[in-house]
Amino acid sequence: MQRTMFGFFGAFLVLAGVGTARAKVVEYELTIGIGQMDVTGSVVEALTVNGGIPGPTLEFTEGDTARILVHNTLDVQSSVHWHGLLLPAAMDGVPYVTFPGIPPRSTFTYEFPIRQAGTYWYHSHSGLQEQRGVYGAIVIRPRDGVPSPPTDADHVLVLSDWTDSKPERVLGLLKSGNEYFSIRRGTNQHLWGAVQRGRLMSFLQREWQSMPDNEISDVAYDRFLINGRPDGSIAAEPGQRIRLRLVNAGASTYFYVQFAGGPMTVVAADGVDVEPFAIDRLLISIAETYDVVVEVPQNGAFEFRASAMDGSGMASLTIDAGAPRFVAPDVPKPDYYRNAMQGGYLRAMWRTAWAVRGRTTVGEPRADGGGAAGRGIAGDAMPGAGSGKGAMAGMGGMAMPPPDPERPGTPYAELESTEPTTVQGEHPTREVVLHLTGDMDRYVWSLNGETLYENHLIPIRKGEVVRFVMDNRTMMHHPMHLHGHYFRVLNGRGERSPLKHTVDLAPMATTVIEFEADQEKDWFFHCHVLYHMHAGMARVVHYEGTEVDAATAAARPALWKDPFYVFGEATLLSQMSEGSVQVANTRNIVSAEWEADWEGEYDVFGGYNRYVNRYVSLLAGVSAYDEGGGEDDVRGVFGLSLLLPLAVRTTVWGGTDGSFRWAAGKELQLTRRLSGFAEGEYDTETGWEWVSGAEFIVNEYVSVVGQYHSDYGGGGGVRLRLWSSSL
Repeated sequence: MQRTMFGFFGAFLVLAGVGTARAKVVEYELTIGIGQMDVTGSVVEALTVNGGIPGPTLEFTEGDTARILVHNTLDVQSSVHWHGLLLPAAMDGVPYVTFPGIPPRSTFTYEFPIRQAGTYWYHSHSGLQEQRGVYGAIVIRPRDGVPSPPTDADHVLVLSDWTDSKPERVLGLLKSGNEYFSIRRGTNQHLWGAVQRGRLMSFLQREWQSMPDNEISDVAYDRFLINGRPDGSIAAEPGQRIRLRLVNAGASTYFYVQFAGGPMTVVAADGVDVEPFAIDRLLISIAETYDVVVEVPQNGAFEFRASAMDGSGMASLTIDAGAPRFVAPDVPKPDYYRNAMQGGYLRAMWRTAWAVRGRTTVGEPRADGGGAAGRGIAGDAMPGAGSGKGAMAGMGGMAMPPPDPERPGTPYAELESTEPTTVQGEHPTREVVLHLTGDMDRYVWSLNGETLYENHLIPIRKGEVVRFVMDNRTMMHHPMHLHGHYFRVLNGRGERSPLKHTVDLAPMATTVIEFEADQEKDWFFHCHVLYHMHAGMARVVHYEGTEVDAATAAARPALWKDPFYVFGEATLLSQMSEGSVQVANTRNIVSAEWEADWEGEYDVFGGYNRYVNRYVSLLAGVSAYDEGGGEDDVRGVFGLSLLLPLAVRTTVWGGTDGSFRWAAGKELQLTRRLSGFAEGEYDTETGWEWVSGAEFIVNEYVSVVGQYHSDYGGGGGVRLRLWSSSL
């Protein structure tokens, strides 16, 4: 963009006063439908826009009026969100937040003024349709038609991830706690791997802290794509300067991009011009866009490579100016065994599960717009703003290790606006503290320990400067996106702090953004890892004193629905069987568990668990058992489950008959697919029992198991795992 965008976009709002008769109406028709996709050699069902993946690139000129007819040919609701565009709330395209959604087999017309220039994109905000193919790029030319800097060619590169599996099944698998994705990617951490890499102490320390495996991505993808293909090429001439408009449309993949022909010059981020700077390897978080300029060397075909941050694959594009072909260097694999938590079990527990309450403070009007109410933060000198180094204040001494220079973080420290971005005039300042929290085992992602389904709104008022202080208390990156606004990322650049619509929150780091509240009604704020958003890491930013239309308000309860999932496993052995079935949403778990031999002895439990956090759950239910005497004993039980050091899960309960039971179990991953386990139990009615064994994971559905049980003896067999999409 060629002008200051903060204030917000005051210069652009002048367009509102220009007669609409002089605005050029640019019309598109987009048809969302079912198609076929063959990326891996297997033809699977996908969703397409106008028959393709990605959808067509929409092109406008600043000052146009966009009129886009979206035809939903599906049997379910759909939508399109115009990511990064400043437009009226009713046109933002988020079902239940800004409009009711596009009903099945109907058409919705979006119409809004184009107030900005740059590279943007669009995608569905209905269900998991974005993962299945409903996305595409938007290119908006400046009003004078000449992007800065001038180049010889201009190409859009849409980066994305692809799975042949239905995304609803993917989310169900993640919710079930199934570890197969990490096994398939080769990222799960195990004892033998730690020994091989000289990381045994880090591995044992993480076990003591009861922390989950370090992860960068959740899903094992089948392919990574540039413009819908794993590879491709574009023609070029030696010496040409080419603008590459990079859009990360991945559902849950960060990409490193690199050009074999030399460094790239970053000239825009999230559609906004920045002071140009050169970079060899650029990390693009999900939902961000960057414009980079590359110069084609003499005589050669040069690879432009997009490598998944988790090291699981890449997509490649050749910028072809002749022979020979030059390839981009490999990105080193991440060191998953490097312990990110510096501290013991109690500190880790307090940091990740207990001290999670945020707060909101509203300060008196200030003329500089840059002060943080009640915290004494000077200007924008906040540490850890996306750098991965982490702000130590309030963190209990926990921080990420220094970054690997071959695996750089997002380039926020280098981003500098071409013009001042500070808010002008006097404004009260509202500071909102948000702690990003989560539980990988149950796949619950939250803000301040609560999901969207439990805590819906962030209230703000028009005319305020709103500052979000975001403290990432998880081991994963989270790209946070605010609809309908641009915000300043406080990265130490003072009045030239960059403007963005999406910001990466690095693990164990604090990032601060601020924006002028100059809109109305409701706007979505969420993690742009698609599966994290659906697991609860989202809020609605609500302008007090304004309301959405009646149809959207009537549909709003669907946004708060916390879906249930069904999952379970059954182990069938030569001497016995055991297993469990759960029906669960975020806080509520209804379960049945059993163990039984083939001669009639059994021990079963059925009941309800109330999930507090990853360390504590409360339980109540009914226990029944037969120790071989031919009589059933039944009792009501009440107790709790605790996660102890060394990731030992223990359960204690008391029975209505005066009985007491204590049980504890531990699983240790020995190799990529082989784990050992042991459990012990004491019951005042049935006495002591214990079991130990090993499990070899064959695939996401089947394991081979051998174990010895003190009551039932030794044997072997199979373990079967099943899970559902949301109910």
